Amino acid sequence: MPLWVTTGDWIQLGSLLIAVVTLYFLIKYVRYTRVIAEATSKPAVIATRSGVVTNPPRLRNIGSGPALDVQWSVSGTKKAGKITYIEHGKESDALDVNLHSLQSGAVISGANKVTITCSYSGISGKRFSSESAYSFDSGEFFGTEFKE
Repeated sequence: MPLWVTTGDWIQLGSLLIAVVTLYFLIKYVRYTRVIAEATSKPAVIATRSGVVTNPPRLRNIGSGPALDVQWSVSGTKKAGKITYIEHGKESDALDVNLHSLQSGAVISGANKVTITCSYSGISGKRFSSESAYSFDSGEFFGTEFKE
């Protein structure tokens, strides 16, 4: 039985090579798409307070994706809570924190500031956290730090 390579065999081999190269680039494309999707839907939660000084703080998602399973706590206190989700560009209901709680947290921490720490997930399931400091000198939250 002689081994003859026909034109049909060369075509099949060429088709196989093209399929393998296409599969390789398809896998790379899917990986890049996942990275892009995570980057474009990343939540970023900050603490805000508006109006008079006695208004309780709220959490605002300034990121580009929803913040899911948001857990927050106030430094130096036992004040903490959970929020199911905060849509991007939206604000949560007022937190169960009053001015006295913020002042107590600042005294216990030994500084003239207190922080609200948040931990939350993006739609990819990746966990993020942020820490917003409140200054009694200015009466505002400032210097939010974000961590992945």
